[in-house]
Amino acid sequence: MLIIDTPYNTSKKLKDLFREDVTTIIRYYNFSNSKTFPEKCLTLIEAQSICAQGMSIAVVFQQRQNNADDFSELKGYEAGRRAYRYAQNDIGQPEGSGIYFSVDFDASGKEITEAIIPYFLGVQRAFAEISNGEPAYRIGVYGSGATSSALSKQKLCSLVWLAMSSGFRGTKEAIKNGAYHIMQKAPAAELSGLDLDFNLINPELTDFGAFVLPVEPAALRLNKSTGTHEVISRTSLRLRGGPGTNFAVIGSLKTGQRVVARSAGAEWSSIDLEDDGLIDGFAASAYLKEVVG
Repeated sequence: MLIIDTPYNTSKKLKDLFREDVTTIIRYYNFSNSKTFPEKCLTLIEAQSICAQGMSIAVVFQQRQNNADDFSELKGYEAGRRAYRYAQNDIGQPEGSGIYFSVDFDASGKEITEAIIPYFLGVQRAFAEISNGEPAYRIGVYGSGATSSALSKQKLCSLVWLAMSSGFRGTKEAIKNGAYHIMQKAPAAELSGLDLDFNLINPELTDFGAFVLPVEPAALRLNKSTGTHEVISRTSLRLRGGPGTNFAVIGSLKTGQRVVARSAGAEWSSIDLEDDGLIDGFAASAYLKEVVG
């Protein structure tokens, strides 16, 4: 049983990962992807594909967050709102599961007190506001033992994911005391051609906030008889993570580009870019014209 985390889309590797005994894949929420990690944010399609392959998902919110300047009460509030709404509206993340928030550096006691704790107070406030005081998701922290200990004492997190470096403040003590749910292992690795990290679960705290989505494997495949369509928009056509403008933009289609498409409702079509039977995104049907012959 393997638990992995990666900033890369896993859709094309899922069968291989399953054969390698991967049971949980940890992926990311964020505000926006970067040039370094253009596939960082989990999409609905990838989430459904992971679950259809028989694996579960855990999620962590990270928009850099690798120094104290990335943390404040307001930044935590904004991150909490984004993460909660994305989980609820874009992914359909089940109630009772967790959302971790990254503290990806060895924060000092002063930084924890003046920056990290206010950030998680902001996250907690956002969760409470959106849910009318009854949050559907548990708050977790990815970081050092010192960071997780301080947040746990303040009742600002209920899930702990220890960062890879055992040299971070308080991490050795947290490992010794079993004060964690999962623990990232060093060094970074590769499996089935995918760059990733391995993680260990605390055998005494096996519920670390992972979840599965109710999805049938067949729902993620296009009918092979589906026709080829041409993009007829005047400019590039947005490719989204689900059939609606409320879903995140995950790419674009060029005018004149040919794709395999199938109706996904009155106004949207599912798109297969590589004609491999797998859905790669959704686009507005009005800008797709079936190619005859």
